[in-house]
Amino acid sequence: MATATYTCTIFNNAPKGIHAGTQSIGGTLAWGATSTVGDIGFLCKVPHGAKIVDFYEWHTTAAIAQALSFGLDRGVAAGGGGNLSCFVASGAQATMNRLSLAAAPGGSGLHHQPVQVSLSDLDPVRYAILTAKVESGTTTTSLFVAFQLSYRIDAPDTQ
Repeated sequence: MATATYTCTIFNNAPKGIHAGTQSIGGTLAWGATSTVGDIGFLCKVPHGAKIVDFYEWHTTAAIAQALSFGLDRGVAAGGGGNLSCFVASGAQATMNRLSLAAAPGGSGLHHQPVQVSLSDLDPVRYAILTAKVESGTTTTSLFVAFQLSYRIDAPDTQ
């Protein structure tokens, strides 16, 4: 079966780039069709300059377990590239999977430096896309994802 791309209903909203305080974006995506390894879900837009404070997700299917990775399509790797598993790599089903601060640049604890979305001035859209990718598991129906992403545009880097 060919892989497919699915879009969350809030994906078409403009990225929130308010310059004060923590911004939160949350939503759900019901795949609505058969999900298979390699499928991608576009969850929301994250503006250039956003410093990721927290991310968590929970996903389930009605039958077969599937592992999902969560990350950004651009703006977090060298040269502005993407990393589709920079927040959660192969997260387990029916479990609350969270951003690992220990794996983020700068280490963990009080000295944590958040992942920051950094795009080229030539990038025509000036936002990254939060993605969910089916990494493993048997093709099934009724994949459902719930997520919450928090970020800051202003300082300080930590709360």
